[in-house]
Amino acid sequence: MESAQPSYPFPVEQKLQPEFLTQNFWKCHYTSAKDQLHYWIVLPNNVKPTKLEPVPILAVQLTNIGQYNSIDNGPYLEVEMVTEHVAYDINASDWLLKKIVLTGESILEFREIEGRSTGKYLDVLTIKKTAGGEEIISRFTALKDHDQLQGGANLFCVKAACIANDYETLADTILQIVTNWDLINKSDWQMAESLTPFHCEVAEPVSFYVPVSWQIKFQADNNSSFSRFVFSHEINNENKGVINGFFYDALSATNVTAVYDRSFGRFTHLKYELSALEKLRSLNPSIKELWSASGFIEREEENFAALLEINIIKTVNGWYYFETIGPKPNLENYCWEINKRCTEMILDSFNNMSFEKVQLSGEPLPENPINNPESKPSNKWLPDQWSVLTGDNE
Repeated sequence: MESAQPSYPFPVEQKLQPEFLTQNFWKCHYTSAKDQLHYWIVLPNNVKPTKLEPVPILAVQLTNIGQYNSIDNGPYLEVEMVTEHVAYDINASDWLLKKIVLTGESILEFREIEGRSTGKYLDVLTIKKTAGGEEIISRFTALKDHDQLQGGANLFCVKAACIANDYETLADTILQIVTNWDLINKSDWQMAESLTPFHCEVAEPVSFYVPVSWQIKFQADNNSSFSRFVFSHEINNENKGVINGFFYDALSATNVTAVYDRSFGRFTHLKYELSALEKLRSLNPSIKELWSASGFIEREEENFAALLEINIIKTVNGWYYFETIGPKPNLENYCWEINKRCTEMILDSFNNMSFEKVQLSGEPLPENPINNPESKPSNKWLPDQWSVLTGDNE
């Protein structure tokens, strides 16, 4: 999707020299909230704290744990740090995107950054018009960390903002701020949940991870030619997501169409709308081919409707069909984000329990959630759920 907004710089490589940084920036250590929320951030000398005690922002389910403003007569710059606790693992990118929608920002540029095992992250530039008609440019980045005391994860976002007319002057300073911060008491586990290893023998040994909150059901009649598994996620005893897995050996299903017809073909009694299968490139070196389709299914007599995503994996010895069914993206809960994260975790760890990822160059993908200039900016498309959350269907 092309942006209708004026073009604004979106640098991803830091160009400020060490001597300049030493003279013009300081390192803030935030310790005003509980230990799990302590962080450090590098700020310009003229940007000082104005609010440090945690303040709930109920409209967007966030807590502001730090606000900093410029104090001189130069271009005005504001920096905020916010956080939210979540019980189940989701992508920091999906979390941040939802908050941007809730606050009424319009995306100008962004880059979605692949973590090796911890999911996806978002670095995003936005614009918003104030009630007085002034345009504000903001840049956001996010991190995630396990909460060792209460379980789940704490998601964090830093925002640096200025008026549009000053942004070009401050663009490199803002980049320096939003890519130079981290948690002081960071855990060794940047996920909300522990992982359950799944193992089975079908046409070959198969292993992957699912979050521990997902239940795994093994079908009694599984064999080496065909096996079925069901992965389900319940919240307050209500099923909020299901991933059906159908595993075939290479002889019983010879191509992707046969796998699709044999698996999805069982839905003869449902109304559905589904995109054509598309061949994707997987960063998982254990996957030979990856095919995907998405849409919805509906059973009118039971007032049932759900989002549907199909992913089909081909290896040398078998075909593996995964079908994710659950709620569509919305602004009320994280069910869609939880289901998406579990599906991606299966695809990333499939026969690849160390979560190795290979780029187009053939080199391993670095684990660097924020400051990774190899993740290039793009305004050609937006994350899948954007049109659903905003109603933008162009």
